[in-house]
Amino acid sequence: MTGVGFAAGACEVGEVRIEVRTVNGRGFSTKLRVPPTCSGFEAAIEEAVKAQVQRGSVMVVIERAQVATPLPDREVLRAVAVGLRAMASDLQLSAPSLDSVLQVALSAGRGDAMTSRPLPPQLRALLERALAELAVHRATDGRGTAEAILAQLGELAAGAHLAAARAPQLVAEYRDRLLQRVREFIAAHVPTPPPAADLVREVALFADRVDVAEELQRLEAHISEVRAVLARGGEVGRRLEFLLQELLRETNTLGSKSPDTTIAHAVVAMKTSIDRMKEQAANLQ
Repeated sequence: MTGVGFAAGACEVGEVRIEVRTVNGRGFSTKLRVPPTCSGFEAAIEEAVKAQVQRGSVMVVIERAQVATPLPDREVLRAVAVGLRAMASDLQLSAPSLDSVLQVALSAGRGDAMTSRPLPPQLRALLERALAELAVHRATDGRGTAEAILAQLGELAAGAHLAAARAPQLVAEYRDRLLQRVREFIAAHVPTPPPAADLVREVALFADRVDVAEELQRLEAHISEVRAVLARGGEVGRRLEFLLQELLRETNTLGSKSPDTTIAHAVVAMKTSIDRMKEQAANLQ
């Protein structure tokens, strides 16, 4: 499901603006764009996102407002100062000055990112606000997608009902055609008619070949399960994809077993509905 969430405000790293945006995807992936002051928070940000989003491609952007002086983050300065004081004490040297702390902090900022660290409370609160807004948008998008799937499911069910109504007529029509052809052939070429058992056997073999009762029963069961899955909500995308694959399998079998033109046209329409539902199911979590 697509969606976007925003949050802005003051936090431990200064004034920031957070944007969380999702697009459809079969799996889960995240991309982060954060300022240097948020180095080390990446793992914690991904963990918070994954707790809310299980499927799709997620982009998290954290932008920090420009400050008057390019000073390092206070938490970074504090950590550097503590480390330098401990080192000075071990070496029995004088306590480091502010200038020394700034030089070391700026040097570290130009090097590798800090080790993974937890999100501070205010920054976490802003991220959760953005994720909450994202969830509202995704829920709205999901409801629309579910309604579109149900509409296509109704068309699929209509096609299955048409096939179910038409199927019993095939055997009777075949029997009538067969008897008519036999009569015509006998009248023209054969003085005595063939045994009735042969005709009955031929009709029975045809009835077995075109029997689609099992396929129609499974189609009805899968259609009911799709409706139940959408009604339950939650993580439905992968379950729907499996059910739609099964619907396609039964529909293909229905088309291959039936020689009837009416059913063939219904099968084409049913497969079109399934393809549209598969496109929509890829948008659901």
